[in-house]
Formats: sequence, structure tokens, C-alpha cells
Amino acid sequence: MGFADYPFTSRYLTVDGHRLHYIDEGQGPTLLFLHGNPTSSYLWRNVIKPLTGHFRCVALDLIGFGKSDKPDLDYRFLTHYQFLHGFVTGLGLTDVTLVLHDWGGPLGFRLAQHQPDRVSAVCFMETFPFTFDWHEFPPAARPLFFAFRQRRLSYWLLQRQNLFVNVVLRFSTLRRLPRSVLAAYRAPFPDARSRYPIRVFPGELPINDRRTETWAAIQDIEQRLERMPQPMLLLQFHPGAVLSRTRVAWLSQRIAHLDVVDCGRGLHYVQEDRPEAIAAALADWCRGRAPSAPTGVLPVVAEDKTFAGDLAWAFARARPTGEDEGLVAAWSDQGLVMLSFADDAEEGQRQVAERFPACRLAQTDGARIAELFTAPGGSPLHLIGTDFQRRVWRALLQVPAGTTSDYAAIAARIGSQARAVGGAVAANRIAVLVPCHRVVPRAGGAGAYHWGRDRKQALLAAEGAAP
Repeated sequence: MGFADYPFTSRYLTVDGHRLHYIDEGQGPTLLFLHGNPTSSYLWRNVIKPLTGHFRCVALDLIGFGKSDKPDLDYRFLTHYQFLHGFVTGLGLTDVTLVLHDWGGPLGFRLAQHQPDRVSAVCFMETFPFTFDWHEFPPAARPLFFAFRQRRLSYWLLQRQNLFVNVVLRFSTLRRLPRSVLAAYRAPFPDARSRYPIRVFPGELPINDRRTETWAAIQDIEQRLERMPQPMLLLQFHPGAVLSRTRVAWLSQRIAHLDVVDCGRGLHYVQEDRPEAIAAALADWCRGRAPSAPTGVLPVVAEDKTFAGDLAWAFARARPTGEDEGLVAAWSDQGLVMLSFADDAEEGQRQVAERFPACRLAQTDGARIAELFTAPGGSPLHLIGTDFQRRVWRALLQVPAGTTSDYAAIAARIGSQARAVGGAVAANRIAVLVPCHRVVPRAGGAGAYHWGRDRKQALLAAEGAAP
């Protein structure tokens, strides 16, 4: 994929009567990316691409930016926060790691401080969860930003001339941005009226010469830093623009659980200069914090919506419920695609052929089925299904043996509805190892199961989790 690519599906959520645009890609622990001025979720595209194999990446366009609506609002900091809060609540996001830049920083820090039950960790770069003075501003930018904060000049410079995109953005990266990238940043702001949200943000900067409502809100963020329980990762760049070495040291003294990682050279829009370094540092940090996977969980190494290649299949008898059961399994060249209960080999082959009608089947040694239970790490999973189904199945993998979950809990985890989750659970065809049997109705009882309710109860009983 090219550097300018944005190969993601657009999604929309209505908050306070206005549509917010966002993307929701990948499977795994949730990362929520928040941008600043004058960017959008497009800023994060090359950071997100390598992360979607292991993380669920949600990136929002703030109200007035990107593909989100641009209604007649004041676009002040607390107005943006109101929409952010509505977005996180509406999507049902919990256990989120925030990834913050520019104005996304104070917005995200306020969310983490006011909604600690939703935010489990924070990663930030080139942002300002604090108030500051003009002497901290990069000297070359001071005259321009001083002009941006003057009412008449700001209209001419920011709304008429679009200087934030045409000048500030262009000269705040080390690399020369291609025309295709600049065109993508200009696209949401085709005329003076559409650029009003860009114009508001410079006047909102928490500089000590204006003690505004926004300055007070960010001062409150600053004062709460020492009491924040979330672990944090600060990505540092050189020479940078907002976070000097002095300010990094200041943050390190105030944030109890702060890791600082040097990601190399960069100015302000570091996602354009160092996307691979950002993605790698973030992934390494998240993996280092993650608890060990539940015992017996197979790794997911591949995912596809459909599959039409070669499959090896086998039939054997095993005892996943404590009783002798016939099982049929099928493997692609990447991993296990199917595990189903079957009475005999003939029925098993028929099930595989019906599930994968375009595939060429070749029978293999039935001993491979026993290895799924005795040496599970030797046969990773290859999930075949819709994007939503695979997201649900990944969530099922996190329900440990000996416990159960319910459809509403799974739905809340992935930001969906219980009825939709029920359909995806019913579509699972990797029995036992993608443990759809561990999802039970909130009202009680074992509930339905593709391979029969009695078998579901037997599996739960074998795991010590009978409802």
C-alpha cells in the first residue's frame, strides 16, 4: 500500500444529532486514536496499518474535522470533549488504550481522568496536557501563532488562506509531503466556512496570557496528572515541536507510571515522518503490559472473509466432553479453519465440503486432531468469516476455561449489540477451541449451541463451568 493510502471502511455514529466519522479496523485489544488541528483519522493511517493484525484500531474524526459533520458550533475545547464523550459512550468502548496527538492529547487526558473505568492506558506524543507560556513555543512559530490568535488576522490567515494546512502542516514534518497527502488534508476544508474549526483551536491554546475556560480545564488536567492510575507511554522525537526535553523531564516527575521511548527524528506531525517507529513502540509496550493469554488459547495467524484454496481434513475420535466424540477438522496452509462434531468420516467430509464448497480437499492423518488438544500451539487458527464475525470470535478466545460470559458482555466489549453477537456466535465452526460454548444467556441456562445443547452442557461441565 502507498504512503497516502487510507484503505479503511468509513463508519458513522450520531452524537447530539450530528454524525461523527470513524474507522474501526482489526481485532484484539482496543486502541483509540485521537488527532488534533488540522488533521483527522487520516493522520494515523500508516500507524494503524501494521497494528490491525493484533489490535482493534478505532480512529475518530473530531466534530468539524475530516469526514465528520461541520455544524454551526463554537468548536471550543469543552464542546469537542462533549462529542468525544458521546462517541465513546455510544460505541460502548471500555478497556481502551488512548493514542493521542496535538489537541487529541488534552481531550484524551480529560477522558482518562473523568472516565477511568473506560481508559486503561494512555500513549501520547507531541501534545500538551498542561498550560504553558510563550517562551515554550518554537521561536519560528511564535509570530504566526500570535497572529492566529488575533480575531481579524485569524479569519484572513486561517479561513481565507488556509495557512494551517498550506503552511503549518507542510513545514511541521521532516519529509516533504507528497501532493496526494496534502490533497487529502485539504479535502475536508474546501471553503472559508468549513475552516472555522481550524481557526478556533489556536485561540484555545492554554497559554498563560489568556485565562479562559479552556485554560482552566487544561490546568485541571495538569493538576490531576500525579493522581492518574493508568500506565502511560510517551513517545519522544527530536527536535520535536511541543514536547521539549525539559517538558519530558517535567512529565516524568509528575506521572507515576510513565515510560518514555525515543522514536528518533521528527517535528510535530510525527505520524508522517515515523509511522513505523510509532506502531512498533506502541505494539511492544502494549504486549509488555498484556496479561498472559488464557491457557490453551490458539494464536490467530490469519483471517479472511472467504477461502477457496487447498484444505487438508481429518476425522478422529476424541474426548473433549469427557465422552468419546467424533470430530472432523480442516486446515489451510496457515492454520485450523474448522473443527466440528461428526458421527463418522463420511459425514465429516460432507460438513467440510458444505462449509468450503470452492476448496480442494485432501484427507490427512487423524492424529492431528488429538494434537489440537495435547499440543495446541502447533496448530494456530485461520479464521474465515465476515469482519464482524471474526471480531466476535476473537473476543470468545479471551473467555477463559472454567468461566462463562453472556451475549451482552461480549457486545459491550466490541461495541455492538447482543443480538448481532448471537448471530456471529452461532456462525462459529471451530468448536471447543473458539469457545462459543462459554457464551450463555444472561437470564440463565446453557442456551443454544450449533452442535446441540446437551453437548454444550457437557463441555461446560468438563471445564467446571456448568450454568
